[in-house]
Amino acid sequence: MAARGMHQDLRQRMSQEMQLLPRMLQSLEVLQLALGELDSFLEDAALENEALQFAEPRRGEPGPRPNAEASDRHEAWLESQARPEEGLSEVLERELSLLDLEPEALEWVRLVVASLDPRGYLSVPDEILLDLAREQGLRADVGSLGAAIAVVQSFEPRGIGGRDVIEALLLQLDPQEEDYALLCRLLEEFLDDLARNKLPAVARALGIEVDRLKELLGRLRELDPMPGASLSGHGSPALRADVVVEPVAPDEEETRGIAPGRRDWRIRVEGSQLEAVTLDEEVRRMARDPAQPAGIRRYLREKVERARWLLEAIEQRQRTLLSVATWVFDRQRPFLERGPAAIRPLTMTDAAADLGVHPSTVSRAVAGKHVATTSGVLPLRSFFQAAAGENEGVARGSVQEVLRAAIEAEDPERPLSDDELAAHLAADGFRLARRTVAKYRQELGIPSSYRRRKY
Repeated sequence: MAARGMHQDLRQRMSQEMQLLPRMLQSLEVLQLALGELDSFLEDAALENEALQFAEPRRGEPGPRPNAEASDRHEAWLESQARPEEGLSEVLERELSLLDLEPEALEWVRLVVASLDPRGYLSVPDEILLDLAREQGLRADVGSLGAAIAVVQSFEPRGIGGRDVIEALLLQLDPQEEDYALLCRLLEEFLDDLARNKLPAVARALGIEVDRLKELLGRLRELDPMPGASLSGHGSPALRADVVVEPVAPDEEETRGIAPGRRDWRIRVEGSQLEAVTLDEEVRRMARDPAQPAGIRRYLREKVERARWLLEAIEQRQRTLLSVATWVFDRQRPFLERGPAAIRPLTMTDAAADLGVHPSTVSRAVAGKHVATTSGVLPLRSFFQAAAGENEGVARGSVQEVLRAAIEAEDPERPLSDDELAAHLAADGFRLARRTVAKYRQELGIPSSYRRRKY
């Protein structure tokens, strides 16, 4: 009997754990999503679950931001969803509609446009383009293909239809400009030398002075290496802060009894349209209405339950993110007061121990999240840094900021070597080996002294 009771208890616990598993997984998934990803996640969830609805926040309720502003953000989001941006194909199709082409030539041009990649390059080989033309019933000849490519390369933005980055840049040059021949040679013959900062050697090969070469390079910098990227929808999305840390206004400081001379800070978690996601009361009423067929009630009860799980997961995400951010900036006040050079070393293990959660929870909470501060929008993860070498109490990011400042202040005609930079940091009290300085410099995306040299 005892054994049977133990087996029943075990089965009951396993059943409860299996019921909790989807709920826990959803909570973990929502916690890890950054704000922009969470917006898309909620939009999809609302389309799949009729128990969820987007509703305007009720005015007068407390929240991390004024409700009117939250409502404005929600309306702006809805408008952005209703009117997607025009893409590369749409722009080129509009230009194509202005041309007077024969039907077959028009189909050739449309074939070429459809073969452009998101950068605007025509990277598909001619042989494949001719095969595609045959499949579409076109008379596949090289002359028709060449004519269609020429039409596409005449479109705006200039550079569209280039086979690679060099051809895309060449197409943007005006053959009538005075320096056209020199600019073409720079693109076709000297890109490797330019990348290695061998300006004197390139200038000698072209028979011009270094200052004249710099003028030509300035012209090349005006060109767009990926002319189609801005119209293809594959550009970098706008960076959105999940957390905002802002100074408290002076009048609030007096009200809150803050000591004079000590600045206080407010931390809030951004919600975007999170505050507009609610449980549909009509669906919930129907799920409990005995007048509805049993099958419909079961179906709707499951939808309502899953909607509740999602709403609870969102609330849990906001609470966890706020608690982690509060823990971080309670310890990073020097950063808030003095900027990135004052970031202190912090570990996620310490945060988890103080907050009473698992380190993986802290890791998920900061993954992909950004925080808006008076020093700019920064990854939340960047505030968790190890100490810089032997410099206890100093984060590597702080030393990197000092290193960046030293390089920005150097003589561009005589840039500092890594050994000289190590000596400079030592004079400021930071003990680092030369190889560590080189590693930090590379992490900052700063080239070696040889490539930094200005002629």
